[in-house]
Formats: sequence, C-alpha cells, structure tokens
Amino acid sequence: MRKLLLLTIISMVLFSCKKEKPIKNYLIISGKIENFKKREVTLTGFDFNKKIKFNKKTKSFSDTIKINRDGYYTLILQAKKVEVKLYLKDTVNTNIIIDYKKSDAVKFKGTNANINNYFVQKRNLWKKQLVSANKYFALEETVFLDKVEKYKDDLTELLIAENLPADFLKKEIKNIDYDYLRNLSNYEDYYKYLNDDKDFVVSENFPDPFDNFNYNSNKDYVNSFSYRVMLGTQLETITKNKEAEDYYLAYLTTVNNKVTDSLVKNDLLYKDSKLGITRTDNLKEYYDKFIAYSTNKEHKDLLSKSYNLLKVTAKGQPSPKFKGFENYTGGTTSLDDLLGKGKYLYIDVWATWCSSCKRETPLLKKLEEDYHGKNIEFVSINVDSKNLHEKWKQTIVDREMTGVQLFSGKKPKDLEWAQKFLIKGLPKFIIIDTDGNIVNPNAPAPSQGDRLINVFDDLNI
Repeated sequence: MRKLLLLTIISMVLFSCKKEKPIKNYLIISGKIENFKKREVTLTGFDFNKKIKFNKKTKSFSDTIKINRDGYYTLILQAKKVEVKLYLKDTVNTNIIIDYKKSDAVKFKGTNANINNYFVQKRNLWKKQLVSANKYFALEETVFLDKVEKYKDDLTELLIAENLPADFLKKEIKNIDYDYLRNLSNYEDYYKYLNDDKDFVVSENFPDPFDNFNYNSNKDYVNSFSYRVMLGTQLETITKNKEAEDYYLAYLTTVNNKVTDSLVKNDLLYKDSKLGITRTDNLKEYYDKFIAYSTNKEHKDLLSKSYNLLKVTAKGQPSPKFKGFENYTGGTTSLDDLLGKGKYLYIDVWATWCSSCKRETPLLKKLEEDYHGKNIEFVSINVDSKNLHEKWKQTIVDREMTGVQLFSGKKPKDLEWAQKFLIKGLPKFIIIDTDGNIVNPNAPAPSQGDRLINVFDDLNI
C-alpha cells in the first residue's frame, strides 16, 4: 500500500512538471523600416544599450531582448539619428512600422502601443507649440514663461486624456515636471547665446528650477532623462564654483558629498571616470578616491584596468613612440625624429570634426608665435581616419595652422599610440621633455591661459 501511494505521488509530480510552462523573462522587439539603408538599429535605455541587426532585403528587424527594468527606451535609427521613443516591459512584445523618411508616421503594435503612440503625440505637441528650441529659448522672459507653462499644462491634459496605465502615468507626470524645470534651468544661458546678449540675467521673479531639488531620487534618476541632466549640471556647477586646480578630482568629492543614493552615486561616478581618469592631473589620488567612493564592483574593476594602462603614460614615464605619420610638408615623421634637438614637445591631438579643437586653433597659433625660437616645438597630430586625408590638408590651409602638422590616418580607438594614453576626448594636449619622457600627459590647453604659461615657466621655456 505504501509503495502504491509513493508511485501515485511520483506520477502526480511528474505530470505537474510536464504541465508547468517555463517562465518568460524576455520580450521580442521587431518591426519594418522603409527607406533605411543601414545594417543595424540601436535600442538604448538607462544603463542599457543593444545593437539589433537590420535585414535590408526584408526591410525588417527582430530580436529577443532581456531588459534590466521596465521603463523608457529609445530605438535609434543611425545615419540621421531618427529616434523612436518607447515604453517597454520585460515580457511585453513590441512591433514598430516606420518610414525612415517620414518618421512622424510611426505605427505600433503590442500591449504598450497606446503609450508609444502618446510619445508621438507628445513630440507633435512640441513642434506645434514651441516650433524649435532656438526660437523657444530666444523669446523674451514673460513670453517664454507663458509658453513653457502652457506646454506643460497641455501635455499633462494630453497624458490624462489618453487613459494610460497607472504605473506609467506616475512616471510620466514626473517626467513632464522635470522637462519643465530643465527648460527653466536652460533659459538664461540659451537666451544669452541666441540673442548675443552676454549680460542677460533673468528677473528676480523667475522660478528657481533647483528650489528643493532632490539629489537622491533613485526612481527619477532611472526614469527621467531631464532629471539626470539637471542633476549632472548642478553637480558640475558646484564643482566649478570651487575653482579647484583639478576639476575632475574635485568632481568626485562633490558627488560623494552631495549624493547618498548608491545607484545614483555609482552611476555618476562611473560616467565621469571614463573621461575623468584620462584628464586628471592626479592619477593615483583620483583612482584611490573613486575606489573609496564607489560601491559597484564592476565599475571598480573597469576603472582599475584604465588606471593600470594610464600608469604607463604617467608623469616621468618614457613616452610611447609613434612612427611614420605623414608630415604636411612632405615625407613621414616619427617621435624619434623630433627628439634630440634640446626642445620640449607640446603635442596637440585633434580631429577635423572636433569643434573644441577648432576653438583652440587660433590660440595655439598665437602661442607658437609667442614662443618662436625658444626651447619648445609645437606638434599637431591629426587622428582622423584615412578617408578624411584631404579634409585634413584643407583644414590646415583654411585655418592657417602652423607648427609640425602630422596625419595618423587612424581614429584614437584604432591608433596604438593614442590608446596608450587612453585618449577618449579631443583635443588632448601632452608635454614631452627633451629626452622623450612625459612631463604632463594632460597638459593645459591654450585656452587655459595662465595655467599653461605657468607650466612653461616652471620648465624654463
């Protein structure tokens, strides 16, 4: 009898196992895109990025996605950067039909189609009421405030009228608020630029977008792009007001002092560190502070790799060698060709597409004139790809660039010499001494004026 009972229980367990369906923990995103010629599209979200293959023959894409959280995502169609705003849930499939040349006519299928359609209406409302950012922020203060208030109210009405799910409604109400506050925070600077009025200041009655601003809203940080931008901008402003010699080092301290939420703090620290550790004047101190402040092991491991690479190009280390770069005046030039002349090298790493590089050009030219005949040589290394060779030559002519002009023919990520300096942002300035040793891997730019001159004075240049 006991054996019969045991067999019955076992059979019931086996039967129930067969009947049980596997838990779905993914969604399928798919769609058709007319007039699109690229091989992939990109799905992005907070702490999320995935390339999805596009079949040009069938004009379609489809992929199984595991997202790390429900919420706001963007499908980016490369080339002209057409963006489709999406709200995704971890097990809800989404289908998109769009014409790349008529991106406003997007259609959605799936449970979240009504939310995604709301995003299209939201964009259309912006175009209808505010036309363009340039016209919007160039308005006089009272007109601007009337328009920004009306847009916020009308957008809220649109949201409520669509009868959307409660969980999304709560997030989007917050989003609308932060979009409004971000517009307020941008107004003064944008107005100055668009109206060429450097002395413009908003009135005393202008709303303060940072009044009672919360530096530690975990949910808002994840769900609102405008909140993330505002928080980042405010932390940058606080750091700049300290007037610290090493901005990147000071920024770590600002984040640590002002932000207590671990997700927010870790993300801010890591995003800054990608460039910060390559630009700081105090490599070891920067690294030590980051390790002390961050609680994210993956971020610490990634930064440690960067730190170990940068130690090789720290102050006092022999400079990595480049060889065979095309010289604008003819032939090729290597680092060794520039050494042994009793001169320091002030190296400018730049690209033709870099607007910041262009702003430095006239200042660099003036610097070369001031230090002509002294124990320093100015070397500009272009890091464009080979197909921009003619543009490099024409830029030198158009901008009357002087000094030693070299062409690498490779982007920084493909250039071994640049990778040893972990160059991630341009322009990059480096000082090398007469023996080929690194004096400063993050030298001040010409636009930093006295700070650079003080470095030259300390070197007796």
